[in-house]
Amino acid sequence: MTVPTDYSPSSAYDLLKAASRGLLGLDRRLLHALVDDPAQSLPGMLRFAAEDHADDPVDLDPELLAVFRRLKTPEALPYYLKCLRVQVEDANDDLIEGAIALGRTALEPLLELYEELGEEQGGEVAFILSGLGVRDERVLRILLDRLEYDPTDGGMCLGLYGDPAAIPAIEKMIGEVPADDAGLRRELQNAIDEIGSHGTGAGETAAQHDVFDGYPESAGPDFDALTAEDRLKLLSHESAEFRAAAAGSFFQQEFALDVRARLLEMARGDTDAGVRGRAWEALSGIEDKDLRAEMRAVLTNPEADLAERGGAAVALADDAGNPEVRAAIVALYELPETRAKAMEAMWRSFDRGFSAYFPAHIDSADDAIRRQAIFGVGYLGIGSEADRLRTYFDDEDWRADALYAWALSTPAEVTRGRIRGLLRKIDRTAGGLSAGETELVQLALDQRLLLHGLEPVFFPDEEEEHVHDENCAHEHAPAPAAQEAGRNDPCPCGSGKKYKKCCGAP
Repeated sequence: MTVPTDYSPSSAYDLLKAASRGLLGLDRRLLHALVDDPAQSLPGMLRFAAEDHADDPVDLDPELLAVFRRLKTPEALPYYLKCLRVQVEDANDDLIEGAIALGRTALEPLLELYEELGEEQGGEVAFILSGLGVRDERVLRILLDRLEYDPTDGGMCLGLYGDPAAIPAIEKMIGEVPADDAGLRRELQNAIDEIGSHGTGAGETAAQHDVFDGYPESAGPDFDALTAEDRLKLLSHESAEFRAAAAGSFFQQEFALDVRARLLEMARGDTDAGVRGRAWEALSGIEDKDLRAEMRAVLTNPEADLAERGGAAVALADDAGNPEVRAAIVALYELPETRAKAMEAMWRSFDRGFSAYFPAHIDSADDAIRRQAIFGVGYLGIGSEADRLRTYFDDEDWRADALYAWALSTPAEVTRGRIRGLLRKIDRTAGGLSAGETELVQLALDQRLLLHGLEPVFFPDEEEEHVHDENCAHEHAPAPAAQEAGRNDPCPCGSGKKYKKCCGAP
């Protein structure tokens, strides 16, 4: 399919189909198209919601549930029921609140669903029933049964339901709770207090729910979700932004000859200099003498656009030992508009002779330059600056980058036997690591072992892979080397050179 460019409500179905494939980013433009004119968008949304999307690379259930909750549309009830059959243990908040907002309209279908799921799997449905604000003997009976099945859950639901008729059963349950279980007795008493303090339950109003919270104004395609075929199509997109991002998605990846041909065509003749630069970067792994000479000609041409020269600098990072290339990279560093790209080329060269360029920018007001400075401290192992990275551990926007770079650079004895101890030290210093952060740090420590000519410890048997996680911001970081180094990986001998320029040289 083509990438929709019309964010009109009448295009809701096509927009959702494209987003579910990763062709469209999840942003406020998409959400506005869904919520601003429901009369136009609702048919497309309901059509999409009724389909099976289990195999879609991008799960849009959270977005659909948030939108349907905002719209308070009864037509979404079948979709809510479908989701509840799947989310039996931990239903999405928007799913719960959206169903509750429908009130009596949802009563009969939810009662039928509870009967279908049974007591063991019906907890989330019972909670929704208790919040509908509808007094019904069948609901009360279900909640009283849940009080016997799970006093904590049943008490909470009865407190929300708010029917004084439940108080005797709760008081009886309190009398049966052992005296040493003060927590449960308190929770049950709280349920009684809640019944006495409010009338019937009610859902939130649409005005209280901000469906746009947490979404950017605009976002490009999700290239991690796209097939190579889709990414190839995006190389010809009418938007220069899309073409540049599509080209960047092939950076440090193997690709087919048709992709190579298109990237080369873009590098040589795209109308946008930024696109040309990203295309040169994507072609960096190709060992072709004439192509490398063409890149050097771009890099060293003072008349060429700076964005294109910056891309050529990154593409030629592993040729930084060439005096002409090195001088051109340093010249780009001296220009504020290309400093970030020059610094990226420097650390990607793994040449510690560039170390002096990074410390001055660790606290730069320019985010792009600051990010490259952090990476430089890590990948070039600038241990004298490592502790400056710790100031970013409490900043959610920079924590992942700082953790990764600090694991690469903090002064420590690097041996396979001591690397787990270093992981524990990082965990303590960082105030505890999440599961994703732990994997990210392990990745960095394996990379550090390889740079010292040692076998990895944490991922010894995996092929080249870069871990993408909600806590990881390393879109531009090199993939860790596998046990047998790839051509563009740091050489396992510890020289600091890339494998193809060292032990892998023919």
